[in-house]
Amino acid sequence: MDKVLITGGGGFLGRYLIKRLLNKYSDIEVRALSRHERDMTETIVHCDSDRLKPIIGDIREIDTLKYAMRGVDTVIHLAAMKHVDLCELYPSEAIAINTIAAMNLLKLFAGDTFIGMSTDKAIEATGCYGATKLLLEKLILEQSRKDTDRRYIVVRSGNIFGSSGSVIEKWKQQIKQSNKITITNLEMTRFFIDVNTLADFIIEIIERGESGKIYVPFQKVATLKDLAKAVIELYGNEKTRMEVTGLREGEKVHENLFSSFETNVISDLKSKSSQNGERLSIEEIKAWLAGC
Repeated sequence: MDKVLITGGGGFLGRYLIKRLLNKYSDIEVRALSRHERDMTETIVHCDSDRLKPIIGDIREIDTLKYAMRGVDTVIHLAAMKHVDLCELYPSEAIAINTIAAMNLLKLFAGDTFIGMSTDKAIEATGCYGATKLLLEKLILEQSRKDTDRRYIVVRSGNIFGSSGSVIEKWKQQIKQSNKITITNLEMTRFFIDVNTLADFIIEIIERGESGKIYVPFQKVATLKDLAKAVIELYGNEKTRMEVTGLREGEKVHENLFSSFETNVISDLKSKSSQNGERLSIEEIKAWLAGC
């Protein structure tokens, strides 16, 4: 690697990944692309390196992509519209950001390694967000078949502890405002991973990943009930209430990280479903939340 572009470089995963890349490789330049000035400022402060080159721009703009990708040998595509509810309300925006922008990135890419970040919601997708991420995966895998001189790889993950816009962030705000949290289904299960673990996994895939493969890091599972209890114990009090609201449109009780017919998935997970995954205890959840 010489010059690395990270789209969504102002995001939660982006800034942690950038810092770890800069710390591990002393001679690389990392370009961080984001349309959010405030988020980019946080990344600049978090990483504190003159080898970080911030770029403010929208990945939907071709000219922005051309400028950001000049001389780049490695692209890590993290940028996405990821809020499930907003993707349902504005599918045209979700498609433009999550799918069409990825297609344009792939067309312009002339480096060595392209990694795209996907989600468990791409498996048996029932909503707009998952559907756009499924198409992202298909585009990357198609390009790996067309262009055998470069590497095209997918990393697929569940939820990241502490990420912006997560249910945890929402609950913390609700506790401050009304000392209650809204929860869709107490028995719902979700895969979770620590941000540093995921960042290290992506770097490992940059170093050794094979083109045309989907890599899934090891992740544990939390029930929404246990997650809510941990959040209340950390940020609430004995008067904090839970209000069950029911599943939202397109939402599943359990998630899968791969399907049985996929032959190109590489993972150490013993179960594909969050229903049967290795569970996090409430104390483990609290420890991870406290470290976010």
